[in-house]
Amino acid sequence: MHRHFGRRVFVSLLLSVCLAIGCEDKRPIVPKTTSAQSGSATKRVTPSNPVLLDHPEYANWSRFPVGASITRKRVVTNEFGEVHVTTKMWLEGKSPEQVAVGSQISVVRSDNPPEINPPSSTTYPAKFELPSGLKPELFLLPSSKAKLVGEESVTIGDLEVKAEVFEWTENNEAGPMTVKLWRSEEIPGRIVRQEMMTESSSTKTLEQISELTLKGE
Repeated sequence: MHRHFGRRVFVSLLLSVCLAIGCEDKRPIVPKTTSAQSGSATKRVTPSNPVLLDHPEYANWSRFPVGASITRKRVVTNEFGEVHVTTKMWLEGKSPEQVAVGSQISVVRSDNPPEINPPSSTTYPAKFELPSGLKPELFLLPSSKAKLVGEESVTIGDLEVKAEVFEWTENNEAGPMTVKLWRSEEIPGRIVRQEMMTESSSTKTLEQISELTLKGE
């Protein structure tokens, strides 16, 4: 039974993580760099008049001082139990050219010891080149299927932020999954709250902020 639960939750959890960070496979991937990448490693043909866009992750994280951080807790539940996922993200450094964002994820499953992944770091450039044939609007959505349905004021501790509300339906191995996402530029990482439901497996996912630090080091 636990193996059956683990497989279904893993599929749902993996997709929900992708939705949160913008890696849904039908959505255009916003180019990013890491400390291990080099601009001279790959040669490519550059259009004579490339269109440069503000990188959405840079635009968000650069608003905050170095040391600002956020912790989100996600609970995935169905009839067999729960999986708890904690994601912490923090601003390691920033410049006019790029930002460096650290992150660490820990997972707690029923009847299993906690799994704590080592910290990682991702670098986002201030600008990126719009791929040929794609519309800029696609890079502003959490998923290519997402629809903006309104705005809401959300209270996080003593802070009240204005959040955009998106809704859409994804398909995964267990069947259609409805998604509702609250997103705000006023917090690091933008995700304020996320609700997901897969009816066929009665799997429910709720993610919300547990800690928020907007002050610098």
